[in-house]
Amino acid sequence: MKNHLVSLSIFSLAVCLVIGCWLISDSLSGKKNDHKKETQQRLLTKSEVAKYLGISPVEVQKLTEINNGDNSFTSKIPHIKIDQTDYYPKKAIDKWLLNTELIVVP
Repeated sequence: MKNHLVSLSIFSLAVCLVIGCWLISDSLSGKKNDHKKETQQRLLTKSEVAKYLGISPVEVQKLTEINNGDNSFTSKIPHIKIDQTDYYPKKAIDKWLLNTELIVVP
């Protein structure tokens, strides 16, 4: 009887250990990676930012490059240019939206 109780205790401990390891690995791999993706600085393309803002890509381009007339451009919308492609940081876009009043796109 004593050997039976020891065997049952060892088996119960092994099952608890396996379940605990499974729960820990599941929480580390699933939820934490999803949260990291959300909090990372994400760069949007022109079409993605257009969809995000609910405007056309042409209007995004107009906000990105406003001609000053002397062969230089200003921008109403925060962006970075890598090679010839414009990228828009999502966090900067969100901050810009909060601080923007009224913009008329010509």
